[in-house]
Amino acid sequence: MLNYSQIIKNERIKQNMTQQALAKGICSTSYLSKIEKEHVIPRDHIREALLKKLNLNTHYLKMSQEEEFLRELHRAFQYAIHLNSAEHAQIVWNHFNEFNIEFSTRENFYQCNLYLQRIAIIAKQPILDLDEISAAFASVLNNLNPEQLFIFYVNSCHYCLENRLYKDAMKFMSKAEKVIQDYEHEIPEWLIGNFHFISSQLTYTIHHYSAAFSHAHLALTIFEKLNLQTPIINCYIQIGICNNRSGLFEYAKKALQTAYHLAVQLEKKELYGTILQQLGQHAALTGESKEAIQYYRESLEHTVSVEPKLAAIHHMIKEYSKLNQPTFIQYWCKKGIQLVSEHLNTPFYRTFYFQFRFYQMLHHIESLKPDVIEEAITYFEECEELILVQKYAIAFGHVFYEQQSFEDAAKLYKKANEVSLTIQRRNYWQDL
Repeated sequence: MLNYSQIIKNERIKQNMTQQALAKGICSTSYLSKIEKEHVIPRDHIREALLKKLNLNTHYLKMSQEEEFLRELHRAFQYAIHLNSAEHAQIVWNHFNEFNIEFSTRENFYQCNLYLQRIAIIAKQPILDLDEISAAFASVLNNLNPEQLFIFYVNSCHYCLENRLYKDAMKFMSKAEKVIQDYEHEIPEWLIGNFHFISSQLTYTIHHYSAAFSHAHLALTIFEKLNLQTPIINCYIQIGICNNRSGLFEYAKKALQTAYHLAVQLEKKELYGTILQQLGQHAALTGESKEAIQYYRESLEHTVSVEPKLAAIHHMIKEYSKLNQPTFIQYWCKKGIQLVSEHLNTPFYRTFYFQFRFYQMLHHIESLKPDVIEEAITYFEECEELILVQKYAIAFGHVFYEQQSFEDAAKLYKKANEVSLTIQRRNYWQDL
């Protein structure tokens, strides 16, 4: 909404006009003073008369404000995507939600709401709000220009990825790819780079590691060309993650060290925690549990968000489990469960909760609870966390076998085998 009080005051001063001269024939000087101090909202006819005397056009002012608002929002949209911080995005979301702009064109209205939709996704706004926004856009897709359509599909892909709706995310990813094929020159390069980065995260999550690496490399090529520092570092992190998973440990460490050196050089301290955690993962996968634990501890010192903290705690517990140190396992499981309990409004943290419970059971800190095991594995299946289903079905299958609970063990081994086929995208064991 236009701040007419400030506009009138600033223009009057700019024109070296006194309050008495501006108010003459329109209103009292005291009333004008109250307008400029924002003590009163001017009546429409007085406001228009003051603006006319100052040679200001209301329509032009509205258009100028609209253009400036969209420029500012676009800058915030771009930075929020590059930084990818929920805390920062929440601040941006709160700031722009205070504005009440009446847009002159439908195109500007769509552009604004597409920017806000992505900022809301990064800020992890309540699902209902985002569902309403997405449904509204789905009904007007034919009215969007190619760039807007592309943003909508990438936003939707990111939203589905965040909410573990992986099949839907893949559909939106394919639609966004189609827009690039048809209208590549109408889509800003940095947005295409971001699309490849999101696609890398998605394909990695569903175990398509070769595709994940390819998308991350494409994103890096674009961001290096545009010299976008934070996205470049994030791409090196993602490449390191992909190489770790593929067993290319030397290349993984090189990518992660490059990311860390760039972050230090450019003073991107907000990225230290993520990089240190991934260096810990590299050490863990190469058999260096003590070194991994040290990286995870350091990452916690640089981490603010809850989910990365839970991930670091979980990773440490895994390494203490390899070292068979139940005292530390109990300590960090307790820390993790307490952190989850403080954020019960985030359902996906249950993944960590169940795993903390599992490690306590597996190390005899907590008694074996078959109902919790069954509940957790069902939950992992619903969330399409198939690696976790396989992992814990095998682990507890061994436990039940050692206890001579052969029927329970057989059920879990069968579940692990079924999931193994799905993970490798095979329908029959003969295809393995």
